[in-house]
Amino acid sequence: MTRVLVVGSDTREEQTLLGRLREIAGLPPEALQRCVDLDQCDLLLVRDTPALRSAARHMASKRPTMRLWLHDDAGAVHDGRGSDVLHLDQAQIQRALAPFDAPAESVESPTDGLYLASGAKQVTRLLRRRLQEKQGRAMLSLQGQPQLLIDFEHDQMVPLYQHPAEGPTLAQQLGDVFELLALQELSQARFDVLADKLSRQPLRPLLWQMAQFGDNWTDFDRRLQQQAQVSLLRWPDFRVLAHQHDGFRLCSLLLKKPCSLLECTQLLDVDINATRAFMRSAYLCGYAQVRVPEIAATPPTAPVKNSASTLLARMWRSVRQRTGTHA
Repeated sequence: MTRVLVVGSDTREEQTLLGRLREIAGLPPEALQRCVDLDQCDLLLVRDTPALRSAARHMASKRPTMRLWLHDDAGAVHDGRGSDVLHLDQAQIQRALAPFDAPAESVESPTDGLYLASGAKQVTRLLRRRLQEKQGRAMLSLQGQPQLLIDFEHDQMVPLYQHPAEGPTLAQQLGDVFELLALQELSQARFDVLADKLSRQPLRPLLWQMAQFGDNWTDFDRRLQQQAQVSLLRWPDFRVLAHQHDGFRLCSLLLKKPCSLLECTQLLDVDINATRAFMRSAYLCGYAQVRVPEIAATPPTAPVKNSASTLLARMWRSVRQRTGTHA
């Protein structure tokens, strides 16, 4: 069920808007419900006026996983988070709302739809943990719009949309907006409903490619600059290393011993940018661990004490030198 908070419209206009969205998405009445609590709604639908638009964007900025749509007097809808006014067509509205629908006979778990992580750091941390645990299922969403389903137990993912052959790949699209992604909990029953008749694909090759795009790796790259030691926990999926000779060499090295970014480039004579990209991908996929070495504090040097015997010895040497000079 998608909960919608409508702002700036009277009751009759509100019902008209909700009815139009249900019709476009092909949803039964109970699948798209009116909501009055901002913190409980999935979609904030606001009349597009300067004052309401500004207030809505301020509220949405504190709720990165909530969708924000603006509508004009004619009922045309566009994404309120975008800088450009690009109206959503019927297909886009249907794709945004339909994945939240489930047949009446399915039983939802209380945790279905619960947000587990949002933003690049939290999503990366949770992906790594769940991949290691091999438990659970989740949905990866972009500003509240579902993008793909993830089955951690079987290391699989299910794209929810058919991406055109021309243009950016799914990995590139998700990698470029990594900071805007969120993970939501899914039960086994809910996952099966949403994944019904859709193609299941390997998960880690997608994650490997995602890490090659975007600029959300500042903290990770800073750790590499601090001579962090990178080690591999296991061989990666060979599908991610296809035709990558340097990738195989890096794996062989990092499986034997932890190395820094600079050490890898010097030992193997490989490009530093390619090595950094390899480390990003291996980290996101849970193949690698990174540890920044602790810098031990250098104990202060104790001052040299001039004892009486030392002073006497220096004086005696001085006398001998003078005596020798006059001889």
